[in-house]
Amino acid sequence: MAIRVTDKAKKELADLQIGGRKFLRIRVMPGGCSGMTYSAAVDSTLREGDQTLLQDGDLRIVADRGSALYLDGLEIDYSDDLVRSGFRFSNPNAVHSCGCGASFKTT
Repeated sequence: MAIRVTDKAKKELADLQIGGRKFLRIRVMPGGCSGMTYSAAVDSTLREGDQTLLQDGDLRIVADRGSALYLDGLEIDYSDDLVRSGFRFSNPNAVHSCGCGASFKTT
């Protein structure tokens, strides 16, 4: 399982004080106009079946088994543009995404 986090996203995650016991949890859930959507939150409790997708120094990204199936090759970036700033997820497994980019479809 390989995911990539850009330097800009790493800086923003560090600003959110992710590190040590705190990690970023990513979930893939049904929703959005294309079928699936991402959820990301700061967490400090590992659950049974969790998988570490990335360990880079103090930065750790974790997902449950079901979500991890959709995240191989994921790139996390951060945009600070005026219109739509925030974290951006680019998933090579997505065959379709909605116009706003908030949801995706894999098959």
